[in-house]
Amino acid sequence: MGEETVAELRVPHVDDAVKRVSALDVAGDDGERADLAPADEEAAGNTGTIDDVKGGDVKARAVALIDDDRLLQAARLLRAHDVHVPIIDPRDAADVKLNAFIPKAAVMGDLIESLKADPRGPGTEWIVQCEHSGRRDVSIYYRMDKETQTKLTARIESPIRKDMLVPFLSVLNESELYKSWLPNWTMPRLRVRRSDKLSQTGRCSQVVLVTVDLPWPFSSRECVLDAWGVDDIDASGDICVLVDSMTPGQTMRCGTIVPDVDEKSIVRIDFTGGFLFRKLPDGWDAKRDATRAASSWFGTASGGAGSDVPESTGPESRRASFDSAHSDDDTAGGIDGTQPCTDDRILVSVQMYMDPKLAYVPTSLLNFVIRTVMYTMWCMLLRVAEKVRDGRSEPHRASIAAKAGELYDWVRERTGAMLARIFAPQPVA
Repeated sequence: MGEETVAELRVPHVDDAVKRVSALDVAGDDGERADLAPADEEAAGNTGTIDDVKGGDVKARAVALIDDDRLLQAARLLRAHDVHVPIIDPRDAADVKLNAFIPKAAVMGDLIESLKADPRGPGTEWIVQCEHSGRRDVSIYYRMDKETQTKLTARIESPIRKDMLVPFLSVLNESELYKSWLPNWTMPRLRVRRSDKLSQTGRCSQVVLVTVDLPWPFSSRECVLDAWGVDDIDASGDICVLVDSMTPGQTMRCGTIVPDVDEKSIVRIDFTGGFLFRKLPDGWDAKRDATRAASSWFGTASGGAGSDVPESTGPESRRASFDSAHSDDDTAGGIDGTQPCTDDRILVSVQMYMDPKLAYVPTSLLNFVIRTVMYTMWCMLLRVAEKVRDGRSEPHRASIAAKAGELYDWVRERTGAMLARIFAPQPVA
């Protein structure tokens, strides 16, 4: 089976972004890209007014924001002070960090803009693959590269209860535990062979190697994923995660070199995407339902994806310490299939661009991946997050407890600030 060369990603690579980062616009609450507004400037620097930050202090403050997982705010601060990247002084440690990290903000800005655009809008290229409103509300869309018909961009949207936010984030963060809950298939053969964290590159950022076995005659595919967690709560109310693949020989932020494949039959693929956690847009349910009513076909996932993969048994444990105050019965979190109040939900969106480096992708395999694999994996992620919320996943409970001081106490604090902002009582007109 012939292999394809790497093409341009729908979400630009960092090398391209460095050329335009000085013109960075970051998505605001309404999803529109706008210049840095005065109201955002204080949040960008978080040091009073922007005039309080002068000269070399601008770069120092930007570095501090990056170290505090506020990459987008750092980019806004530099732009407001007309500090452009790349900065020509390789001897300065601050300049080296800014040159390496700030271009990611442009990539993340593009991703956020795409994720805030309505996939059901007129003229969209997105194809509806699955919309399920039963026990778990999940919508899946996709589009194929028109030229090759092998490169896939997929999108998933799923409203979740606000008490699921920290558990969901913890399941994403605990990459060492992925293999314990990700589903595998035997017909056709598709399984996650390994998921190894190569490096913890920041408080909420890491590099993970994932190897997936595909059905015959395709060889196994592998990807080294660089995941960046970004806190943009003060400026926009959002939490973002950018995920970009790395190639052999690249240097991770920790200084370690990305390894080459350890088996000749494995093919490294390209991946770009990420997650966005934000306030559920007004009228989101109505727009979705109107689109369904106007469509000639929509459906729930079939072929085994309409129901969750059976849970594995494990020891019961006490409820996680970050749990919200809700009832202990099975109706909590919409388990009985009831629709929770819109005011109690946030929207989780994920977008994924994948170049599998195949000359041809059979339609049957494409449908299986989009319709069955993605849906089932998403439902399993939600299920594990529910178990974490309810204190019923001992491996996650233990890991969360061990990392409380260095990570999860901060996560609780910041997500609390996010929820307070987006669920604040609105003034009566």
